[in-house]
Amino acid sequence: MVFIRSFLKKLITNDESHLLTSVKYNLKQLLESEAPLIVLDSGLTECKRSIYAYGVEDIQSLNYQLGKNIFTSRIKSLINDFEYRIDNVDISILVNEDKSNSINFIISGDLVDGYEFQLNSKLNISDFSLTMENEIV
Repeated sequence: MVFIRSFLKKLITNDESHLLTSVKYNLKQLLESEAPLIVLDSGLTECKRSIYAYGVEDIQSLNYQLGKNIFTSRIKSLINDFEYRIDNVDISILVNEDKSNSINFIISGDLVDGYEFQLNSKLNISDFSLTMENEIV
């Protein structure tokens, strides 16, 4: 018993809720994945929420050439389709001052347990890796 409690104390002292940890993991997997290059008919609404559409549509076109509004709307609709534990999703792009091949943006919303959150995210276009730092509001 004492041996097990020594590990459980570390979990309890964590500032991040288990729900937020799970949501962050799912968002990271979703945004680091590339969707298959399949054109789906507009009538196949359920297929748009399946493995056929999981991930970002076109990794190579994710840059500022798309325009900020198109990028934010694509990421927002992707999150709405695949992460049901977030309500009121909002995506804001930050100015990239270091001129690297990355997009800095904020994912914010309300978790189903009532907490608001904000994830400062950085999507590296060259290797398509995503880093997230959270701020619980």
